[in-house]
Amino acid sequence: MANTREFVLYSDATMSNANGDMINDNRPRQDERTGKLEMSDVRIKRYVRDEMVNRDMKVFVKPTKNEKNNFIDCKGVAEKVRKEEDVKEDELEAKLKEAYKDVKLFGAVVTKPKFNITGPLQVMWSRSLHEADVKFAQGTSVFTSAKEAKQGTIWSKYFTPYALFKTYMVYNDMVAKKQDIEVKEEDLEEFKELLLTGIKNYRSTSKNQMPRLLVEVIYNKNYIDGELDYIKVNQKVSDLELRSIEEFVFDLAPLGKYYESKKDKIVAVNIYKHEKVALINAQEVFNQFDI
Repeated sequence: MANTREFVLYSDATMSNANGDMINDNRPRQDERTGKLEMSDVRIKRYVRDEMVNRDMKVFVKPTKNEKNNFIDCKGVAEKVRKEEDVKEDELEAKLKEAYKDVKLFGAVVTKPKFNITGPLQVMWSRSLHEADVKFAQGTSVFTSAKEAKQGTIWSKYFTPYALFKTYMVYNDMVAKKQDIEVKEEDLEEFKELLLTGIKNYRSTSKNQMPRLLVEVIYNKNYIDGELDYIKVNQKVSDLELRSIEEFVFDLAPLGKYYESKKDKIVAVNIYKHEKVALINAQEVFNQFDI
């Protein structure tokens, strides 16, 4: 069984909408009090699942169609998987835990047969480190909406010029054991690669994000800090003037103090860094890798 560990991911969005709010005209999700942008756990997990799909891995939670080319609900997906895997209803839960990596990591709720799998890898909501602008733009497309219209269809979208997000994640080996899920170290190594690659590969005018820094702290026992808030991020300009990752400096001095105070519990601290990230005060015992 893989050791318990915590992750902190820093990723930025440039001229894009990191996570639109469908009940608010698809504006970027934003805390009205602070002006900081928000991103749901579902958005982060979708990057991972989409990359799994790209690699032809078995994914349970994804848009799925039936033989009539119509999208089906959770019951339909479960039934489709059961038939494809040739398993009985009472065998489906075990099959999903064993063969479907998204279920093994994140869990799943299945309505028929009814069961709930709690994922040992939990992703929390993300928030930008600073107040961010939300802008509105309109334009005209090449194609018209009618046969003899005089101009192309008018499009509109909301976006932010720039936002740097922080995401906390935790893998709990006790949850995996209670759920009877066998998570190996190679599963979590694969997760990190899927996460970083998935964010980079999902490029569009809507989603234009880059992973910049991923910090992983691995423990030798079932110990969890609960937030891993030990990286000081200094910015060179004011919030609304930020436009680049190069306007930040990531100070790992607090993480070094945390390591010294908990090194009897810590197996390793792994740092995955984009080349544009300015990093200071990293201890020699920290393992550093390029993104």
